[in-house]
Amino acid sequence: MSSNDDDPKDIPVSRYRIELSEQYISQLLVENQDIPIQIRKVDTIASNNKNKVNDETFNTFFNGTIKQCNKLSDLPRQSNNLTTRLHQSNLVSAIIPIFETETSSNNPHELEIPLPIYVTLRYQPKSHFTAKTGTNITNSGQGDAYLTFQKRNLLGLDETITLDHRRDTGTNAGTNISLMLPYILPNKAFLNGKIDIFDMWKFLGVRDQGISFSANTCYPKGWNHSVVLDTLKRQFHYPDYIESTKNKSNWISERLLIQEGEFMKNCLKVTSVLDERNSTIAPTKGYLFKFTNELSFKFQNVNFWKSCMEFNWVRSWFPNDFITMSNTLKFGHITNLNPEKIYVHFIDKFQNGGPNDIRSFSPMGLGPRQLGQSLGGDSFISYGTSLFSRVPIRAIRDSGFRLQAFINGGKLINHNNAPVLDTMKQLCAEHSTSVGVGLVLRHPMARFELNFSVPLTVHEDDLTRKGFQFGLGFEFL
Repeated sequence: MSSNDDDPKDIPVSRYRIELSEQYISQLLVENQDIPIQIRKVDTIASNNKNKVNDETFNTFFNGTIKQCNKLSDLPRQSNNLTTRLHQSNLVSAIIPIFETETSSNNPHELEIPLPIYVTLRYQPKSHFTAKTGTNITNSGQGDAYLTFQKRNLLGLDETITLDHRRDTGTNAGTNISLMLPYILPNKAFLNGKIDIFDMWKFLGVRDQGISFSANTCYPKGWNHSVVLDTLKRQFHYPDYIESTKNKSNWISERLLIQEGEFMKNCLKVTSVLDERNSTIAPTKGYLFKFTNELSFKFQNVNFWKSCMEFNWVRSWFPNDFITMSNTLKFGHITNLNPEKIYVHFIDKFQNGGPNDIRSFSPMGLGPRQLGQSLGGDSFISYGTSLFSRVPIRAIRDSGFRLQAFINGGKLINHNNAPVLDTMKQLCAEHSTSVGVGLVLRHPMARFELNFSVPLTVHEDDLTRKGFQFGLGFEFL
């Protein structure tokens, strides 16, 4: 691969070389999509020489995408993969791939076979330094204020270093410094890495300080996997939390209070996802499988295995997906592996309920509770079916607005390491359920819901939210 910083109009073109426009490629695909091709050469042209991407990085992404093309029909798909990966890696603001070929040396009126392809990538690099502040959206439906500084290619690896400080109106606040690598192995375009150093405040003033290492695959189709290794120090001193928040109420469940103190936690988390839906925020067809397993290493009496499964199936009917049905099922289980059966910290347990989860219940509104505070659960099941339709008003029928009717349900329990069969029996009985209708706005950046719902069945400790409820986020039950 070669790099060129001259003006594109000054670049000489071979006498017999012709540019392949998108229209011409489309015509060739119609006539013969299996025509063999051969990638001969690639040039890169940056609009800003100061911020240009390293040749090694372009080689890795190019070799893993366009270089894999064997026939003409591969070219549009792999070109899109290259563009997506460069944007995902925070390397370019815009990119235009240009493809050229040349005529046969024996007959200037015929194309050579295999079709030789010359690639020119004209791109606008990302800025070296950016700073921004504002508000953000969290999937819990809460908002947060943030201040972010970002520096690119400080170490010469095309990496992105980010300093992020945020204050959540819900349960999370703190500072995070991250180092994102666009790739971690040569010629592995779809494997990137990240290092995070964090200092975060969580529910009831729990503080986590530590470092996280992660590696992720990012294939456009098929299974994707991530591996995360966390080492952190957890601190929970409730009197300090009361003093810092000036909270006049100092009542707290004794089952949470006994978990005060400090300890080290090391965990390995593996997530596998198969997402065949046509959209992550507003799908109209397809399915999703997601499996997460977390193993907390035995260290100072912290030792458990936490697993979670999620399945989502979406189908639509009638022209323009006028009616869409989405079905979701989630299940989670924590096994306490400590021989002394020391408690699993409440921050590591499952929580259920809220406008993005089981609707018509408050956030963290299901499951065991004492003095009004959620204790979390060791096992849960939750499910929901939503039926969407376009608004039958001509002016907004083709907009992002949808009418919604739904039914949600689930249960959250502490099984205390009971046999799996006994736990399943508990989870299959006496669910908390709700039904409702609402209006949904499906925006490319997030999803907004305004629902009116009522609980059908509840437990004594459940916190219900009958009536109107507003949801904002990326994932919904």
